[in-house]
Formats: sequence, structure tokens, C-alpha cells
Amino acid sequence: MKENPRISAKPIVFLILIGALSCSALQPVRIVPQFDAEATILPQTGTVIYEKDGIMAMAVPLNDVKAVDAFGILIFNHTNHWISFRKKDCQLLDQAGNITNPIDKSQESFYLGKNFRPKLPPEFVAEIFRFDKALRAQGSSAAMPREDLQRTTVMPDRRSQFFLYFRKRSIKSSNLRIIVPKVSNDFDQTATTFVFKFEVQKG
Repeated sequence: MKENPRISAKPIVFLILIGALSCSALQPVRIVPQFDAEATILPQTGTVIYEKDGIMAMAVPLNDVKAVDAFGILIFNHTNHWISFRKKDCQLLDQAGNITNPIDKSQESFYLGKNFRPKLPPEFVAEIFRFDKALRAQGSSAAMPREDLQRTTVMPDRRSQFFLYFRKRSIKSSNLRIIVPKVSNDFDQTATTFVFKFEVQKG
């Protein structure tokens, strides 16, 4: 009597795993604020706001950008002195403790396309106005000459706005932290670090 050929289970298990990973990667992902008693959260845009040492910092998840994990960052200077920071020092921390640096400016077109133009959610302006009407009067700070060319300076009663793009970590991680470190007061060299807490919703 002829025996039936034995079929190895390994290739089947491998295919099942690949299929599961592919489905996971294709799931819609949305980055939303994580509750923090010290933060102000604007529900319509998911903006997270902290205020420390006379500096107000905001992080806005840009969920319409699918190729990367993207965030808009705004720094408002409510002190009487210049403050400064380095955008390139910002980081993303995932739940496994892995640190990811922002995508370099030279690589942005590779990930986002040549014609990509970042923008905050359309509801952002109205939601910020409801939160604090005075913020609309704080215009962007003029570029100031510095020895460190990578440092951004924000004058009193002015703001700075920029965007951060990270290689996708939201596919694998359910918690993300955006770190904006060492926003320095140029008068007394006080350095303030902001950590924005987000979670990832899938499906």
C-alpha cells in the first residue's frame, strides 16, 4: 500500500504568519492623545498642550499623512527672554524603549513625495482660538543669526512652528512619546523638555 507523502507544516505556518503581518500592516492606524492630568487635550484635532517655565508647547498628530508618523509642533514663548531649541534633537520613543530620530530634510521627498506640503488639520485654527484667543496674536518669530545654525530662536510673545516626520513606528507600537528636549531660556540657560504622550488606535 502506497503511503501518502508527508507535508511539512513549516511552510504553512510561515505563510500564515506572513499573512497576519500583512493584514496588521494594512490596518488603518490613528494616533490619538493619551490621557495625562498635566496636559490640555483638544479633542477635535488631538492636540496635546503643556505649559512649563513660561513656554507653551503643542504637538498635533497628522493622521492624514500615511507614509510616516507625522506631527506638527508649536512652541509659544511667554517669557521675557529669547528661547531656543534644536529641531534635529527631537525624538520619538516607542513602547519597547526604542528611540527614533526625525527623518532628515534630505530624505523627506523620498518618503513624502516631491510635491508634499505639510499642513495642520483644518479645524486647528478654530480649536486653538476657542482654547486661547490671545495665541492668534503671537506671530512667527523672525530668523535670528546664531553661532549654532541648527538652533531656532523664538523671541518673547512669538511662536515657532515646525513638522516632525518619523519612520513608521505606529504599526508595531501602541504607545508613542514625542520628545522635544532642552528648550533653553537664553537669559538663565534654563532647559525645559516636553514629552507628548500618544496612543495608537488600529482598525
